[in-house]
Amino acid sequence: MSPSSPHRRLAGLDPGRLMAGGMMPGGEEVPPELPGIGIQRLLGRGGMGSVYLATQLGLGREVAVKVVAAGLAGDPLFLERLEREARTMARLRHPNLVTVHHFERLDSGGAAIVMEYVEGGTLRERIALHPDGLPLDEVLRLVREIGGALAAAHASGVVHRDMKPENVLIDGQGTARVTDFGLAVPVAPGTPRLTLTGAAVGTLDYMAPECFRESPPDVRSDVFALGVMLYEMLTGRVPRGSFDAPGVIRPEVPRALSLATMKALRPDPDERPADMAALLALLDGAGRGGIGRRKLLSLAGLGGLAAAAGYWKLSKPPQAVPPAVATGPGEWHDALAGADLSGGVISGTWQRQDSQVVTDDSVCILALEKEMPAAYEVRARFVRMSGEHSVAIFFSGEGGTASVDIDGWDRGVAGVQSIDGRDLRQGGGFKFTLENGRTYELAVEVRPERVRIRIDDREQALVPIAGRELGIVFPWAWDPVARPAALGIGSYESPTRFESVVWRELD
Repeated sequence: MSPSSPHRRLAGLDPGRLMAGGMMPGGEEVPPELPGIGIQRLLGRGGMGSVYLATQLGLGREVAVKVVAAGLAGDPLFLERLEREARTMARLRHPNLVTVHHFERLDSGGAAIVMEYVEGGTLRERIALHPDGLPLDEVLRLVREIGGALAAAHASGVVHRDMKPENVLIDGQGTARVTDFGLAVPVAPGTPRLTLTGAAVGTLDYMAPECFRESPPDVRSDVFALGVMLYEMLTGRVPRGSFDAPGVIRPEVPRALSLATMKALRPDPDERPADMAALLALLDGAGRGGIGRRKLLSLAGLGGLAAAAGYWKLSKPPQAVPPAVATGPGEWHDALAGADLSGGVISGTWQRQDSQVVTDDSVCILALEKEMPAAYEVRARFVRMSGEHSVAIFFSGEGGTASVDIDGWDRGVAGVQSIDGRDLRQGGGFKFTLENGRTYELAVEVRPERVRIRIDDREQALVPIAGRELGIVFPWAWDPVARPAALGIGSYESPTRFESVVWRELD
């Protein structure tokens, strides 16, 4: 490996990790002299250089000083990359990022970065203490902190590209702090980059498959790396080769959390969450649905206790899904169990994940039943993972086939459309804006004379339909005459997970 390889770099500020990298030969070195900085002691040394504990004299605060090794000082590309790391981190402000204060070129030809001193260990050390996986509430808290830091970096136009447990420091309060943007690259197209031609950059176990194909850097590569770290935090194992879902290895992991982890690890970046916000929305829904209220409230530090308490005040968790075994009138039928994801797909891309189905960001409609009784109730439990458009139940009545749309037309309108050729933009609906990542239960009661709509057991609308013409609005691009179906579900350009769809005949 040549001295200019991008793999050779100082990573993190943890003394244990630096010491584990191997002591530099040749005995003690002379600490650098930096204006306004008083070096106290050596924290650690490795093949990449040294990290010192120091005092910023003008402010009297402790800092960490990262000094590049003398052997690398003559590599202009490496020093330029190091300076870029410093400039990248210096302009980022986030409570879960290590702050950079100053970058200094040394007279010796090397360089030093003056950084915030974070006293504590690394996430790697934390994982080592829990070989079978960290407590679930701690996993969610840490991954949200790390994801929030990366989202801030992405918003500033950079991708980390070397996320791994060694690059997450855990401070004295147990808070995750992301560091080491030495391999960071700009997201904006056309921006000059310092990656060596033909070099795959990063740490093997955490590199997304596209990184080996010299693909342009993308925030989804960081999503993949965080997915690996999430898997490791849940199970104590790194996902290599063919691997089981976290819930298989550790049964206490909620299915939704297990599925969210596996989605982040999809080899095709187009099948992963589109960004950190989408991944965190998935994890929010998984946490609320599977770990319980007490542990959710333990995450209150992420958004404030008032925010967490407000969620539980304004909306209770979805009710348990009714039994899915139908033995006669009034009994519940599981519509997803027999859903045909080939012949039943009217539009879009649908994938089955255990007992659930998931859509992509196209216009997605799935037929569930060919015939329905005259009076029936449907309940669909779903999570809109990203996007800002409708989630719908398609139903049939005496007047034809229509949809109950929630959060439609970019206006947060909801209700039945179309009735007598009128869509929700022309009135007749109600306002309901979905929160991405949150689980909802939509109940639609269909009778010949009217449709009743409830969300999370709260009645939203009672719509008369007797003697009126029902139809499908054009944007859904479905002709029920050409492709007949009596019951279906859909999402409009908004990836959605349908966790259950059940129905029963009414008297």
